[in-house]
Amino acid sequence: MLTGLAKLLHTARKAVSMPEETPLLARQPIFDPKLSIWGYELLFRSAENSLSDIGGDKATSEVLLNTFGEAGLKGVVGDHVALINFTRKLLLDLPPFDQNRYIIEVLEDVEVDEHIITALMKAKKMGFKIALDDFILTHNTAALLHLTNIIKIDVLSSSKEEIEQYAQSFIPQKIELLAEKVETYEMFKFCKQLGFKYFQGYFLSKPQIIKGRKIPDNKMVILKLLRELQSQDANPQRLADIIAQDPQLSYKLLKIVNSAAFARVSKVSSLLQAVTVLGLNNIRSWASLIAMGNLEDKPEAIRLNAMVRAAMCEKLADWIQPDEKHSFFTAGLFANLDALFDQPLADLIKSLELPNTLSTGIVSHQGPLGLALDTAMAFERGDFDELPLQLLHKYGLGTDELNEAYQYGIHWAENALAQAQ
Repeated sequence: MLTGLAKLLHTARKAVSMPEETPLLARQPIFDPKLSIWGYELLFRSAENSLSDIGGDKATSEVLLNTFGEAGLKGVVGDHVALINFTRKLLLDLPPFDQNRYIIEVLEDVEVDEHIITALMKAKKMGFKIALDDFILTHNTAALLHLTNIIKIDVLSSSKEEIEQYAQSFIPQKIELLAEKVETYEMFKFCKQLGFKYFQGYFLSKPQIIKGRKIPDNKMVILKLLRELQSQDANPQRLADIIAQDPQLSYKLLKIVNSAAFARVSKVSSLLQAVTVLGLNNIRSWASLIAMGNLEDKPEAIRLNAMVRAAMCEKLADWIQPDEKHSFFTAGLFANLDALFDQPLADLIKSLELPNTLSTGIVSHQGPLGLALDTAMAFERGDFDELPLQLLHKYGLGTDELNEAYQYGIHWAENALAQAQ
């Protein structure tokens, strides 16, 4: 049964007699200086071939022209803007996109000539923002500077001196800089100080581990709650007692259980009643999410990413191991606890005293849990070359099912996050 984006992809493919294979689609967040999500870059490719094998124009056309309308775009990026790679063909024949939702990203391999300059001038006049990827200043590309809004700088392959030169050259020209492939907090801070406006990379998913640092008391309460939630003999009264130690956590849990999502006639007024009403599996999911949300020294994007991963892993369990859906959800949720607590992941998982299969799945990515985690994390990064496609095919997971699971993760996480505010 296809839902959401998978159905949209399937319908579009049939309408234009496309090959049976659906392109894989992922999003990569772009952050502002406060580490709030500003937008997403949409990443896509054929599941079986690289883009170079099937042709960049063909791949782009499949996704842009035959997959997305406003509903499709909103389902993937919500109210945020979307950066999309435009090939030469699409630049010369602009699709009728909403200029307020899309940003045209011109790749470095697009040959700049008078036709491209004319096409970008037309796009600019229509109100589109234009971003240049991996820009290198040459005699030909210099003509793009008065048309562009954003220049993306690959900071991983650039020296600090080169990055400083980019900032000194482009920022005075009112061009916004986007640092891509930001791998560390140190690089984020360095670029931020130089005046970069946007940031893209995996630095948020990495912990800032300092030897000798102790976990603060408020985080210890959260770890204690997570441990009790995963205990095989979890007790509703013990859970309520732990939650009661954190007033903010208590408030959010009561707010959720009394929300329209649970459609109760009478209001729940006690934590014990809330735990009982939700049931053990629900309380494990919701309390874990709320507890992680109380880590106020961390950007919300880390939690959102964990929630998407958790829900996608849970959905993948429908094909891989249906009777272990809760374990798959937990594995996805806990896979980046190190980034939330700034402690080694193996130490944190050991302290939670999880079942061996679950702990090894999270730490070592072993077994079916590891397969789901590897899949979800490849989508997070848009790194489709890392997808274990042969193993996934054995479980009946093709591109439609993978896109469906990813879309489910996005929708579930966005809704859950809104309820947990």
